[in-house]
Amino acid sequence: MAERMTYEEIERAFPGEWVVVRDFVHDDATIIKDGVVVAHTPDRTAAHRAIDTFDDAFAIWFVGGPRPGFCGILNLHR
Repeated sequence: MAERMTYEEIERAFPGEWVVVRDFVHDDATIIKDGVVVAHTPDRTAAHRAIDTFDDAFAIWFVGGPRPGFCGILNLHR
């Protein structure tokens, strides 16, 4: 089941994984404060497949810092 977590909780819970969050709250600089984790996986391809079905806003990032070929996505208007 999807769970609402703060950014800090997500970073502690899913090291080395891609995280997909929906129903999130962000500040004026679009920094994620909290959201509902709908997917987490160490497989980037699987994480990107998860977002293919979304029609509304989501955020995706790799917990642990940038990786080669990293592209963060924050889709506020789709």
